[in-house]
Amino acid sequence: MNTITSAPLARSPRLLSIDFLRGLVMFIMALDHVRDFIHRDAFLYDPLDPAKTSVVLYITRWITHFCAPTFVLLSGVSAYLYGRKRPKKQLSLFLITRGLWLMFVDLVIVSFSWGFNPPPHYILFAVVAVIGAGMLVLALLIHLPKTVILLFGLILIFFHNGLDPLQKTGFTSFGWALLHERASFLWGNHFTIEVGYPLIPWVGVLALGYYMGTLFEPGYDPWKRKKILGLAGKFAILLFIFFRFFNIYGEPSVYKPGETVIQSVMIFFQVLKYPPSLLYLLITLGPVLLLLSRLKDDGISASNPLVIFGRVPLFYYVIHLYLIHLIGVVVALSSGHPFSDMVADTFIGNNKKLAGTYGLSLFWVYVIWIMLVIALYPLCRWYADFKSRHRNWPWLSYF
Repeated sequence: MNTITSAPLARSPRLLSIDFLRGLVMFIMALDHVRDFIHRDAFLYDPLDPAKTSVVLYITRWITHFCAPTFVLLSGVSAYLYGRKRPKKQLSLFLITRGLWLMFVDLVIVSFSWGFNPPPHYILFAVVAVIGAGMLVLALLIHLPKTVILLFGLILIFFHNGLDPLQKTGFTSFGWALLHERASFLWGNHFTIEVGYPLIPWVGVLALGYYMGTLFEPGYDPWKRKKILGLAGKFAILLFIFFRFFNIYGEPSVYKPGETVIQSVMIFFQVLKYPPSLLYLLITLGPVLLLLSRLKDDGISASNPLVIFGRVPLFYYVIHLYLIHLIGVVVALSSGHPFSDMVADTFIGNNKKLAGTYGLSLFWVYVIWIMLVIALYPLCRWYADFKSRHRNWPWLSYF
């Protein structure tokens, strides 16, 4: 154990600001997943429902909206930085193999963590899978001029809500769901595949991130990068406010003030995540760009826990989900539920057997979240150091 906590981390060429921001959203993400598995109200109602939720619960859920957009955006940035000194053919091959691996991890390893039901009864096409699929697309896009990649990304982000009328017709298929609609499909009696993260516009966010990687080239003027990111972030936030207040475009739900000021604020910021509306992306990526514009590598320690988490995102992601589900099993057993109640054919939150008879208060959700993150730190630090000392093992870059 002493070697884990005291061994100095090998010097990494990675950008500490990128790892710090990625680690920050991973830290927040764990809170949402603990809430999914442990909070007693998670099985009863939507925490973003203004008529049922509390302010604290609403914020607990809403703040995690920043996680997926930041993951996808920074994956694009990392792809650019990885391929900066490599031939395009080599980068394409890496993106293809990396993308296929990420899809396998999400569809097989991660999907099992949601239900604990072998053999696989539930496959969730979620954020890791959509990043993987996006990398397959990016493997082709990188051969185009960078301005074309930027335009491609912006078109998908800003205009994909023009496809919303097709969803109102009731038409759906697995192929269409992969592109633009959250949907579940039951095959046989017990096998469910759910598309939680349709490709559009997530691929656009990945492409935008790839173009953003040019701002982090060695020698790029830091002041200019700060100005560009800051202006982009402010523009996104202002555009969100204008579009949302006047119900112009970019969000399927119409904004109508609630009965109280608090409810009105909740409704104003209640934007669609599955699939992400334009306004969802504006109000999440806007603040992220502002924060990124202010982060400086020389002001961040390489041993900062958030940097450590950000250096091993996939390792953290997989481990934390299994640990949270195991904690949920302990909570269930201690409250009189059999182990079978924590096994499901779909996402555990859909298990109606737990509604009203299982779960802890929001206070204990926060306690378990902090304890979980503390427990993850030495594991992630050990693995980050292991990767740094074995850079000649190329397969480590896949996990």
